[in-house]
Amino acid sequence: MSNQLNDLSETIIKYEREKNMTDAQLAFESHLAVERIHNLKAGSSSVSEDEQKIILEYIRLHP
Repeated sequence: MSNQLNDLSETIIKYEREKNMTDAQLAFESHLAVERIHNLKAGSSSVSEDEQKIILEYIRLHP
């Protein structure tokens, strides 16, 4: 797993724990597919620059 994907996975997991949020909620609110959130957290696929930007921007705007 790439370092970039590993860091994003950890960021997503930490954010969801802090906000008591499910993958489905994050997917809906960030406008990504829930399957993509699952795959990114599991590290089972690579992350595109757009996906990373969308997730990190969402987290930044919803502290």
